[in-house]
Amino acid sequence: MDTIKTRPEQPYVRIQQAIASSWTSLRQPKTAAVLVVIVAVAAIVGWLLPQQGQTEETVEAWTASLPPWLQPWGIPLFWLGFAQIFHSIWFWLPTALLLLSCAVALADYFQPCRRRMSEQPADIAWQHPLTERTEQSARLPAAPDDFLEGLKVKLIAQGFKIDDPLEDSDRVVSAVRGRSSWWAVLAVYGGLAGLCLAFIISYFTLTVETITLHPFIPTTSRLFNGAFEPNNTETTTSTGTMTFSPSNEAPAQSIPWRLYRPTPFNNTLLIPTAVEPVLTVTAHDDAGQLRKLLPLQTELPPATYLNLPLGSPDDPLFFLIPNTNLLFQIIPTNVLDDNQLNIQVALEGAAAPVENRMLAVGESFEVEGFTVTVALNQQISLLAWRDWAVPLYLASLMAIMGGVILLYFRAPWQVWLIPEVKGRGGQLYGVVEKLTYASGNPTHFLDQLLQTDAAPEADLEATPAQSNHTQT
Repeated sequence: MDTIKTRPEQPYVRIQQAIASSWTSLRQPKTAAVLVVIVAVAAIVGWLLPQQGQTEETVEAWTASLPPWLQPWGIPLFWLGFAQIFHSIWFWLPTALLLLSCAVALADYFQPCRRRMSEQPADIAWQHPLTERTEQSARLPAAPDDFLEGLKVKLIAQGFKIDDPLEDSDRVVSAVRGRSSWWAVLAVYGGLAGLCLAFIISYFTLTVETITLHPFIPTTSRLFNGAFEPNNTETTTSTGTMTFSPSNEAPAQSIPWRLYRPTPFNNTLLIPTAVEPVLTVTAHDDAGQLRKLLPLQTELPPATYLNLPLGSPDDPLFFLIPNTNLLFQIIPTNVLDDNQLNIQVALEGAAAPVENRMLAVGESFEVEGFTVTVALNQQISLLAWRDWAVPLYLASLMAIMGGVILLYFRAPWQVWLIPEVKGRGGQLYGVVEKLTYASGNPTHFLDQLLQTDAAPEADLEATPAQSNHTQT
């Protein structure tokens, strides 16, 4: 009868055991560390590999954008989801598990960390779940009180704080170092959880746009109600300013920038990613009016300020003036070295150019009633990053870095010295409790603390040191 009764309970017991085992595994620091590595690797892969934007790319187009050594694997990588890794299980499954692991750890470790930080002296009968203990015993000398006072002095010299003893155990010494660092454990887990939440917020709010600022040409953006235009650019230091002109007739704003340094502007981070030299060409007619110029590169639109990007120094650049028979060719061989370039002007159908001269950058010349000027400028590529999770990213990273630094340099150590006085001697038990993964050798610490002072008592019966290591 009892056997029949217990059978329906067996699946329930197994479910309980599975939940308890999963809970224990999730709260382990090793689990969180492995998940952090997986999330970091997925993020790095997503940063290095080209990612699909709003428009769907074909497999062939995405494979062609890969590095040559990776292109043979392009089709399998595409179908495995690496073309959109931040929308795939490779990134979001470990992120969800990391968030769950941090939530479980915070639920389990908050009260123990708070208890270790608040109780004075610490209760030796209870061990923090994230710590390991090392125990060692030594023979007490003839004057145990003086010996204990000497040990207190040594502990204070090493940065420990001696807790006030309890009334019923005035000889038990409780010393702690880095008591407040228990909050760093919670800061690391809280920072990791905040980072996972920031990823989720970014999934819904992140907007990224690449903006190319051409000299003398206002550039609009879908993220801003206005236009950007570069002003002063220092090529040696990769710094300068740009102007944002709102479309609602508000005053223009000057924005300083430096290459690769994020600049906050209107709840958006502007990150200059590249500064490239361009030749800016203008042509005035007899009336002094700017004429529109037509480049022969199909990707460039006609413009009154024509910005021609520099490729190879020996690659010529072509443009013409519409409604005329003038064709211009620029060979920028030495323009970056000595600010000199070769320009040739040909008439349509003519066998030889009507103009062929070396021209200094910024110098003007006249041909067929037009005044042509070629100047050397810089165009700036910006990455506009608007994400409402940026404050959470900053707070989470600061919590993680602060907690890790504090745990590395000031990990919490708890020491108990428990004497058992018998006549003129007795036994002294030393117990050290520290974080399992913190640096430091507690056995060596106890050897130096206990045995060096006990050694001169040679007249006492020698008792070999006994060590007992307990790791939880």
